[in-house]
Amino acid sequence: MSWVISIKTKPIIKPISISYNKLSYDDIDSIVFIEHQNSQNPWSKTQLAESILNPTNLCYSLSINSQILGFLMVMPAFDTADILNISINAEFQRKGHGKRLLYYLIQELKNTKIRELILEVRASNQAAISFYLKYGFEEISLRKNYYINNSKHPNQKEDGIIMRLKF
Repeated sequence: MSWVISIKTKPIIKPISISYNKLSYDDIDSIVFIEHQNSQNPWSKTQLAESILNPTNLCYSLSINSQILGFLMVMPAFDTADILNISINAEFQRKGHGKRLLYYLIQELKNTKIRELILEVRASNQAAISFYLKYGFEEISLRKNYYINNSKHPNQKEDGIIMRLKF
């Protein structure tokens, strides 16, 4: 004779703390790591630091339980802001974190006179283009041969697509 004992338990739910913070130079190592994960032509540590330290730029991180998962760097100009760089840690992509970070930025900008975001993306970066189109950006222009290093053909230049979101 065999006995089967069954014990029902409730699932363990860990609280998640999502926060948005202004980037500081103290965050540079996390930002460099994420940048190098996601780009074949990553910004250097110096370029990232200069953007963070530029007092006119808006630079934010998205963190979960104090771990930086992504960042966003924006340069405001009059009634427009240019997205310079946005990146999410590869382990946490396709989970809505990019959208959260973008929406946080838009809410912050709604308190200013800025009413549109502009960005430029490599023509070969279909994942990014799809992301931006999904969240309301439109393609408005093409910069022929804008990028010196082409991701697929290193000896050729690559086009840049200019996109805009009005809000």
